[in-house]
Amino acid sequence: MKKIYSLLLASALVFTSCSDFLDTKPQGKLTQDIFFGEEEGALMGINAIYSQMKSWDLIGFSWFGIMEVPSDNSDTGSSPADGSYARVNSLNDFTYDVYTSELNGWWTGNYKGIGFCNVALDNLDVLKDEQLKIRSIAQARFFRGFFYFNLVRTYGGVPLVTKVQNPDEYDQPCASEEAIYQQIIDDLSYAAMNLPTRDEWGIAERGRVTKGTAEGLLAKVYLFRQDYASVKQYAGQVISRGEYNLHHNYRDLFSPDSYYSDEVMLADQYLWGSDKTRDKASEYVKWQGVRGFKGWGFCSPSESLDKAYESGDPRREANIIYDGENMEGVGVINFKDEPGVQPRANKKTMWPTTYWNANNFAKQNCHLYFLRYADVLLMYAEACNELANGESDPLVDDALAKLELVRDRARKSGDDSTVLPKITERDKAKLREIIWNERRIELAMEGHRFFDLIRADKVVPGYAEKMLKAHGKTNFNMSQHSTFYIPQKQIDISQGILKQNK
Repeated sequence: MKKIYSLLLASALVFTSCSDFLDTKPQGKLTQDIFFGEEEGALMGINAIYSQMKSWDLIGFSWFGIMEVPSDNSDTGSSPADGSYARVNSLNDFTYDVYTSELNGWWTGNYKGIGFCNVALDNLDVLKDEQLKIRSIAQARFFRGFFYFNLVRTYGGVPLVTKVQNPDEYDQPCASEEAIYQQIIDDLSYAAMNLPTRDEWGIAERGRVTKGTAEGLLAKVYLFRQDYASVKQYAGQVISRGEYNLHHNYRDLFSPDSYYSDEVMLADQYLWGSDKTRDKASEYVKWQGVRGFKGWGFCSPSESLDKAYESGDPRREANIIYDGENMEGVGVINFKDEPGVQPRANKKTMWPTTYWNANNFAKQNCHLYFLRYADVLLMYAEACNELANGESDPLVDDALAKLELVRDRARKSGDDSTVLPKITERDKAKLREIIWNERRIELAMEGHRFFDLIRADKVVPGYAEKMLKAHGKTNFNMSQHSTFYIPQKQIDISQGILKQNK
């Protein structure tokens, strides 16, 4: 576990020279007067946190290996001939172990992000501009909550690190899940109170986290805690403020042209200042895509996902491309003729060459969305249904209205206005599963499904196993696989202070 603290200290090194770092004590405060005290230094410190959002460990193999591949929406994809196939497939079929590298990558990637946050938070008090100081602290606390939310869902209790410390000061085991969630809620609550709205940030800062982003993520945290009143409160605040809206067309939402759409609440990168020449490309697409055309073909949409769509739902065509199908601006896509290659790929990562930078598929301005407005609407609908006291409760009407907004946008994204009829079901248990399925298809391949299954199982015991085993993932066991192993590498680094979580 000492590696965590090495990462925290390494984070600080990006802000100063090695000699300055080593000659100044205490190490968490070494440059506060000469670096964080001025606007430029403070912004660099905060922007370093944003930059971590598009790192390999947060948008690459570790992301889809943990957030998507284990679900019933996704299969391993790629080909058994690929050197990474066996490792990713172990996550797909629940045969992974404590040495699986994606588990360690996700751990270190999120703790590195926490390190950037803690370096900023340990030093921002000296910032002279009071408004900038509050905004900067709010951004750092938002992201610390975000990174810990990733960790607690993946591993359960983890070490709770809220200060920059020396490696030899490490003396703490994992905190409880409850303690981690409380820290997340505290951080996000501060962010929600102190962050500007999207409009207050202005176009030049488009993509920074906002008051609505913090409230939306708080709603999701409370959804995992089954605190539906708080879900309704925070999702409702996002909705009533009108800060975000549904993009007009579902397929176009994922276009590089729509990256700063007013539906996108948190993505893997943002545009800061007036710098229009900065590299805005994201590589998350290259590990997916169509194997044999462009991409490695990992994280393939499953046949189970395909069958989950209602007849004529335009989102099916926007989410999944099959071997031999036509893609706009490209033509017919033929998959690589290789044993084991799946006949489906994630179309959200597939765009014509006009969107590629330097004619490079892997450098598209095509981004991973961590939170968007449709998610907030569906969380609100789910909370209203859970809070409703009987079928005649007006809360059911509220749930159905928000569900219809999402379905209506999907309906209007195609050529047939008769598809996706309005949902009228008012029975709580039946409407719950309808909303869960709507989340499944609306947010497909965006990193939500596996942990949605885990939290659903706590509401309807056996639900996750039923859905995963129906897809053929028969190795899944809720008691064993609701969290992942703590990486053995981290246990070894801690010299036994960390204990395996199962």
